[in-house]
Amino acid sequence: MATFDEQKTDLANTAELREQLTGLREELDLIYQVDEKVAQEPHGQARLSRLLGELTRFLNMSYTVLLIPSKHIRISITHSNWKPVDRRKLDATMMRQLFPKYATSSKPVLLQMQEVPMGARGNAGGYQLILYPLCDRLGETVGVLATFCQVEGKPLSLSAERIVRYVGRFAKRIVDESYDQLTGLMRRNDFVSVMDTAIGELQDAQDTHCLVYFDVDQLTVFNDTFDQRAGDEVLVRVANLLQGEMPTGATLARIGGDKFAVLLRFRDVEAGVDFAERVRGQSQQLLYARGKKTFPITLSAAVVPLSDYDASDESPLVIARMACEKAKDHGGDRVECFDATDKSIVRRVDNLQLFGQLQDAIKEEAFLLDAQPIVPLAGEAGSVHYEILLRMNGPGGDVMLPSKFFAAAEHYQMMPRIDRFVLQTFFASVERYADTMALHGASFALNLSGQSLGEPAFHEFVRQAVLASSLAPEQICFEITETAAIANRESAIAFMNTMRELGCRFALDDFGAGLSSFAYLRDMPVDILKIDGSFVRDMDSNKVSESMVAAAAQVARVMGLKTVAEFVETDGVREGLIRLGVDYGQGFLLGKPRPLDARLAELAEGDTTGMLNLTDLLTAESTTVTGTLG
Repeated sequence: MATFDEQKTDLANTAELREQLTGLREELDLIYQVDEKVAQEPHGQARLSRLLGELTRFLNMSYTVLLIPSKHIRISITHSNWKPVDRRKLDATMMRQLFPKYATSSKPVLLQMQEVPMGARGNAGGYQLILYPLCDRLGETVGVLATFCQVEGKPLSLSAERIVRYVGRFAKRIVDESYDQLTGLMRRNDFVSVMDTAIGELQDAQDTHCLVYFDVDQLTVFNDTFDQRAGDEVLVRVANLLQGEMPTGATLARIGGDKFAVLLRFRDVEAGVDFAERVRGQSQQLLYARGKKTFPITLSAAVVPLSDYDASDESPLVIARMACEKAKDHGGDRVECFDATDKSIVRRVDNLQLFGQLQDAIKEEAFLLDAQPIVPLAGEAGSVHYEILLRMNGPGGDVMLPSKFFAAAEHYQMMPRIDRFVLQTFFASVERYADTMALHGASFALNLSGQSLGEPAFHEFVRQAVLASSLAPEQICFEITETAAIANRESAIAFMNTMRELGCRFALDDFGAGLSSFAYLRDMPVDILKIDGSFVRDMDSNKVSESMVAAAAQVARVMGLKTVAEFVETDGVREGLIRLGVDYGQGFLLGKPRPLDARLAELAEGDTTGMLNLTDLLTAESTTVTGTLG
């Protein structure tokens, strides 16, 4: 039977164990609460502040600070009784005297403070400090989490050390997620959250924030001339320059490879331009040198006011990037201020919107193919000829013409993918009507972009597609624009010769729209000239336009080429084309575009009313075109 002393000891041990369990339960409750509260914050900076606040409140600390110099992070939480303390001086003393001594510690260090911090109240029990060094993924010490308290009753326990360790690791995880590893600056997603929060603070119509966007000019030159390490060094130097110029209350982030953004709170455009020009001027003094090679570091910048921002509009960062691209297009090393009436910037923003729609259209196969007849202007109709035209299903089900999205597709180098889709879809469609195609001798004109002409792999793709098709090569005509042919002259000529050897034909589209049409025509192995519609449309009322059409028709006859006039919209234009000897016409007067599958079905049923003979032409009603067809 246990003695009284043994029972007393057992009770004491039980009470101690119960106290320990209670403490652990409180720690777990804190962890769950902290996780939940921190997750609700919109960005890393706010999450770190909430995390330190919960630590300070739970342990009843006087002062808590997170310091990570390489990432320019200093976040602190202060109890009211420590407000008079010079906390920045305390931070400096701690980093200079204490941190080096305990920097290699893998766990929190509990220290007794020998001196009362200047400005703090005297305390009989003195002050304690928990110091927890923070390490990066390589084990290098990069910062510290420190928390101070005055000793009242009993010193800090092991529980406090465990909680500080948990908070320190949590803080490091937030930092890794929210701050750029190379420059130590805030990442894009967090910057957007900070910016959105700041925009929500605007109450008065006169209030405004200012977004300043920076792009390092010609960063690839540093990478290509030296190596990627050189480019990284340039980015770090630019980040340090920006950090040194930051006004009070501003937020800085690296938002992309060579791009930075600064949010100036409650500053107008003029202040933003002054800041951007000051930074740009400072960057001109930066030089990157290695060996005997020296390169200047310059910045392009854009300034965007945030007072008129609406959540339904494009992101301010997108608008800023478009404005900055304009600055770079003008040679770089300059500041561009966003103007909502600047059509060039608006067009860039529209192109970016269209880029997303084009990506979706390719993924979802939302492109449509129409066929428009190409009609002999004199004599009886013979074989059936169609041009294949591309359309895209836009938002809300609206059908978009190429004139709306080709500029965006070309800007973002998407035309080869679109051309492949068109060819694959076309050949798959006609394959279902192979016998009909052979019976009618129908031929089809397919447009190819300049980007595709410059891609050797695309040449082989087209060749294989033609060889695999039941259509005879003679039934296929490829249309290329004069501009595309000139831009990729050697590649285009080689491709044209290869495909003509198979039997395919080529038409030079939009002839006359370029500056050197006649000079380059001699070397182009084409069979057909398509006269640009801008001259055809008003040739019955514009002598200059009529002269251009006449010249094109005359040159084509001398070279033995057939001619096609685009945008034939009125009887007067049609009659003028016949008088000038143009062979074929295309336009709403002669036949509207209709879905390719519907045209093919008509041919299969023996209906070739899409092709009009001369009698039909004489009675056709004039139709006004409301958009670009090609």
